[in-house]
Amino acid sequence: MKLKDLPLYLIGTLVSIATFTSCGDEITEVTEVIYRDTTITVTNTFDTTIIINNVGDSVFFTNRSNLEPLVAVSPQFNFVKAYSLLSSSDTLENRNGDLFRLGGSADGAGLLKNGDEYVFMVNCEDHYSVARVFLDKNFKPIQGDYMLNSGVADLARQCSGTMWESEIHGGSQDLFLSASESFNYDVKGIDPYMTPNPTADFGLDALGEFSWENAVPLPKNTYAGKTVIIGGDDDSSDSEGQVSLYFSENGDADLENGDIYVLKMKDSSRMVNEGEIAFGETYDVEFVKIEGGKEMTKNEMEDASIAANAFQFMRVEDVDYGKGSDAAGRNVYFAVTGRGPGRGTYNDWGTVYKLELDEASPLNGKLTQIISGNTDTNNMDGNLSLLQSPDNICVTENFIYTQEDPNSFSRNHSAYIYQSDLNGNNPRVVLELVERADLSRDKNISNSGEFGALIDISDKIGVPNTFMLAVQPHYWEDDAFKGVDGHNNEGNSNGSREDDQGSQIVILYGLPR
Repeated sequence: MKLKDLPLYLIGTLVSIATFTSCGDEITEVTEVIYRDTTITVTNTFDTTIIINNVGDSVFFTNRSNLEPLVAVSPQFNFVKAYSLLSSSDTLENRNGDLFRLGGSADGAGLLKNGDEYVFMVNCEDHYSVARVFLDKNFKPIQGDYMLNSGVADLARQCSGTMWESEIHGGSQDLFLSASESFNYDVKGIDPYMTPNPTADFGLDALGEFSWENAVPLPKNTYAGKTVIIGGDDDSSDSEGQVSLYFSENGDADLENGDIYVLKMKDSSRMVNEGEIAFGETYDVEFVKIEGGKEMTKNEMEDASIAANAFQFMRVEDVDYGKGSDAAGRNVYFAVTGRGPGRGTYNDWGTVYKLELDEASPLNGKLTQIISGNTDTNNMDGNLSLLQSPDNICVTENFIYTQEDPNSFSRNHSAYIYQSDLNGNNPRVVLELVERADLSRDKNISNSGEFGALIDISDKIGVPNTFMLAVQPHYWEDDAFKGVDGHNNEGNSNGSREDDQGSQIVILYGLPR
């Protein structure tokens, strides 16, 4: 490992230590890193060995997994370094001493600092489960278990997810919000510190039933003393996809007594869809209450949304909000994945929206389509001709990162992640998903893979411009990945299946915030 490949903050540590050696003892290469002993062995210009102890209290990035990172960084972002943290081919111990493997289609995720160590929660969508991974002070995975598995009564595809952090979002308890997209339709709230009870009922019934892609709480000071959760409804039937709002004025962490709303064009007496608005134009919108919403089934919610003249989106996917200030937190961003060309819809290739909520109330705002792949179809006014099925989204203080899922339809390239400014301008490819034929059973891959969550962990670990990325290489299948959540789902009569796909979690160091 060459010195130039080390993160800058660790290089600084080594340079400082080097001043204690003679002037001729220039450190040229790190030859070994012993993580358990937190000892670094280096070689100087005279090929003598220097042992430097007690530098292991900081996070240290390297490939922790036995599989190289399944991402390829664009040349324009060659300052970004990718490290594989954990893959399904790796094994850890669980709390009982049994083996733990990461399940398939790693999607929504959240990270917490727990003393000197870390707790990572991640949905394993195609295993219908939620995994928890503990990492030590050097950010090395040390233990894993399943907080939810496919044996639960309200089995669902657990898609995107958001960590409710009490320090940021309110209340006194951290809670992982895991969104249920199909089969069952609740948002599940899981205590990240609890003893695993993987078949428990974690449903937050008050948020209502949608084809949940994500449920994202806004920071507590965006609307002081109130609870505001924005949801994405990944649906293309009946009322189609909704942007939902859960709103309580009974404190900043009330998950039981709020009301449910859906977004609509302001003062409209009919449903409006995406095809009726122009790229880059801003429209007044409002949230309208669904009376008795928390008692409704998903189908009843569809009917109620139609009756409320809700805005129709072609499958709302992930949701995020601006960072850096309370005002920025009232700017909500969401991806709409589209339906694909030739399907006769109003959104073929996908879009991204900016929803600016009023300072006085989250029930009113302004909506702008800021990214669109519909450059040669539909309204033919888009700005990103490469875009195919935007799915997950990550918003920082300065940028939007839009992640693709080209598995249902594609423009004949693997999944990309794009960076743009906060108004969708100048979108550029940051990286793409690596499609490794050697990991595929039939050695034939065609746009088989997507990205899950991209989360900014800089503040948690004290290292600027550091992110965790969930990677879903759908082509990577192995019987060893079946039943890894502790329950075999073969023969389930509800149409679900036992999955054999793998996943990977990657660290991206140097990605601008």
